[in-house]
Amino acid sequence: METKELAFQSFERNQSLLESINKVLIHLKLSNKGIDDKIKPEEVAYAKKYISDFMRKLEELVGTAQKNADPLTGIDLRYRSLVRKYVDAKSRKTQFKSALFKNSPEKVLDLINSDKAEDHIKLIDSLSEFRKLIQSHGLSDVRELMGDI
Repeated sequence: METKELAFQSFERNQSLLESINKVLIHLKLSNKGIDDKIKPEEVAYAKKYISDFMRKLEELVGTAQKNADPLTGIDLRYRSLVRKYVDAKSRKTQFKSALFKNSPEKVLDLINSDKAEDHIKLIDSLSEFRKLIQSHGLSDVRELMGDI
């Protein structure tokens, strides 16, 4: 597959993920303050499912990458790069301090389905840090698609 096509697919995947993360973050932050976020419950449920599906896949790929049993075959280079960036970020404990980076993507699955306020705070922290990682990862896609402007 051509580099630009991979970059475009990666960009689309990142934007869909960022949209879901932002929707859940807005919902949680406003709900925790007792403010109606005006987001339809089905939209929040879809966003949570999208994030959960992504985290399950990330959990599987991280497990594979850490075992070094399989060099992450079967996924595109951009996705592989994201997995490696996540694994690298887990080792930077002073920069990434949330439950997602201290534990695993599976922890987000526990948090996303919880109704506890303290879990909402942990989820907000985890998704906020993950959003930074996704945005950083997406910059190289934008550079590939648009060049250095």
